[in-house]
Amino acid sequence: MPIEATSRDYLADVARRLDAAPHGGKQAIKIEACQLLGISLATLHARLQAEVGWSSGRKTRRDKGTTRVGTAELMALATAQRESIRKNDKQILYTPDAAEILESSGYDLPASNSHLNRLMRNRKINVAAQRQAKSVQTLKSLHPNHVHQVDPSLCVLYYMKNGQQAMMDSDKFYKNKLDNFFKVKLKVWRYVMYDHTSSLDCFKYYEAAGENSSILFDFLMWCWQKQEGREFHGVPKILMWDKGSANTSAPIKALLKAMDVEPIEHKAGAANVKGGVENAQNIIETKFESRLKFEPVESVEELNAAALAWQNAFNADLIPRQDNRLKRPGMTPAARLDIWLRIKPEELRLCPPIEVCRALLAGKEETRTVSPKLEISFRHPAADRRRIYPVAGLDGIVAGDVLTVRPLLFGNLAITVSLPRFDGADLVYRLEPEALPDENGFPLAAPIIGQEYKAKPDTDAAKAGKRMDEIAYPGQDADKAREKQVAPFGGQLNAHSHLQDITFPAFLPRRGTAMSLPDMVAIEVKPMNHVQMATWCAKHVAGWDTDKYRQMVAWYPDGVLEADIEEVAERFRGSLRLVAVAGA
Repeated sequence: MPIEATSRDYLADVARRLDAAPHGGKQAIKIEACQLLGISLATLHARLQAEVGWSSGRKTRRDKGTTRVGTAELMALATAQRESIRKNDKQILYTPDAAEILESSGYDLPASNSHLNRLMRNRKINVAAQRQAKSVQTLKSLHPNHVHQVDPSLCVLYYMKNGQQAMMDSDKFYKNKLDNFFKVKLKVWRYVMYDHTSSLDCFKYYEAAGENSSILFDFLMWCWQKQEGREFHGVPKILMWDKGSANTSAPIKALLKAMDVEPIEHKAGAANVKGGVENAQNIIETKFESRLKFEPVESVEELNAAALAWQNAFNADLIPRQDNRLKRPGMTPAARLDIWLRIKPEELRLCPPIEVCRALLAGKEETRTVSPKLEISFRHPAADRRRIYPVAGLDGIVAGDVLTVRPLLFGNLAITVSLPRFDGADLVYRLEPEALPDENGFPLAAPIIGQEYKAKPDTDAAKAGKRMDEIAYPGQDADKAREKQVAPFGGQLNAHSHLQDITFPAFLPRRGTAMSLPDMVAIEVKPMNHVQMATWCAKHVAGWDTDKYRQMVAWYPDGVLEADIEEVAERFRGSLRLVAVAGA
C-alpha cells in the first residue's frame, strides 16, 4: 500500500539521500520512493522540487529540511498560541511568551523565535494558517424565492423624539461606555431579507426595545405579500436565519409549517452560512444609512419610505453614478431585480391574506380531552386562569376525543383545536372561550331552572345516531322500543333461521387414527353414615324417634348409599303397616 502522499519528512530524506548518492546510484533511490509513494517518476521530481526544494540540477544543503526542534514541542508551541485566541478572534499569546512558558515547563525549543515561527508557518500550524483552516463551501439555490435569508440588526439611528434623530456614536457607545447603550429604551431595528438567487435586498425598520415575534411576523408578511411600488414578493421554500428567540418561537414555527416553509437555523458562530444577508446589512448601513446624517428623518414612517425608495433603486441598479449589478464568476452582470424577475409561475408562491396568516400563527401544541359536556378547559398564555372552550356542534368531535390545542396570538384568547379525520386529514376549528361564570360559578349562558331550557346542538355523531334510531325503529321511540325488547328493523331481518336451509355438499369419509386412552379410573362412592341417615329420616319418616334410630342402625350397621336412602323410609313405612294389621 502506498503511504500518505503528504509525508514531507520522507521526501526531505529522499532528497538528502539523492544528494549523497554516488553517480549511478540515484535511480534506485527514486524507484524505491516511487513504489513507496505510489507515484510516477515525473510526479516524484515535481514533488521533490515543490515541497522540499530539491532538483537534479543542483545540490541542496545537507541539513535542509531538518531541525533540532522536535515535532511534539513544535505542536505544543502552536497549540498554546491557538488556544489563546479569544471569542472576538484576537490572539493574546505570541511565540516569545509561549516559548518561554513551555521551556519553563520542561519543553526543549532550541531555536530562535523567528525560526520557530518559520517552522510553524512551513507546517501550516501557525495561528494565521489555522484561521484559514475552515474551508468555505459555496452554496447554491435553485431559483428566485427558493431560499430567503433573514437577519435583524440595530440601525445606526437609535432615537427619535420631537422630530429629531440621533446617530450611534462609537465614542459614546462602544468605548467602555456600554451603559449609554442600555439607557436607550427604544432602539431602531433593521430587519433585512435577502433572496439567495438574485441577491435582492428587502428591508424595513422598527422602533422597539428588542426583537420579538410580532415584529418578525409583520416583517415576513411585508416581504412576502405584494406591496404597492415593489415588484419583489412571494413565499420561499427555505428560510435561513440564526437561533434567535423570536425565530424559534412556537408561533413563528407554526406559521412556517402551515405555509410549507422549511426553517434552517445556523449554529452559533457560523454566520457565514447566511453570508448573503450579512453582506446586505453592511451594504445598507454604508450605502443607505450613511445618507441619514445629511438628510434627517422625523419618524420611522419617514425612514421606511426613504428605505423603500432606496432599495427599489438599488435592486434595479438605478442609483446614479453606481454599478450595483450582481457579479458572479461565469455570469453576465445583471441587476438584482432583473434576475428575480426570471422567476417562473410555479416558483412564485403567493402569500395568503394577512388575516389567514394570523390564524396560522399558533402557539405551542398541547392536548386536551373532550369532557362529557362537550367542552375543554385550557389556559391561554394571555389569560390569568383556565377558560372553558365549548366544542358542541362541531362535526367530527365527540366526548372522549383527544384534541390538539394551540393558542393564537390574535383574537379574544382564541385557540385552534384539531384532530385527525377518518381519512387522515386534520379537522381544524378556531374557538374562543365562554364568558366568565357569574359570582356563583354558573355559566352566564346556562338556562335558568324553571324558566328556560336550552339543549346543546347535536354533534355530527349525535345526528348520525338519530338517523340510525329511525332505521332500527321506524316511527317509534327508540328508547321505549329497546325497553320493550322490540326487535330492530321490525323483526324482518332473517338473522339465523336461514342457516337451517343450507345444503351441505356430500363429503367423503375421512380415515382417522384410533386414540389410545388409559383405563378409566374407578370412583369410589362412600355410604352415608348413621347421623346423615338419621337427619334424612327425621324429615321423611313419620314419628321418627330413638327407637326407630336403633332399628335403623340394626338394619344398616355399615350405612347406606345415598341412592338407596329411599329404601330405608319405605322399610319403616312397611313396618308401620304390619303393626297396624296385627292390631286389627
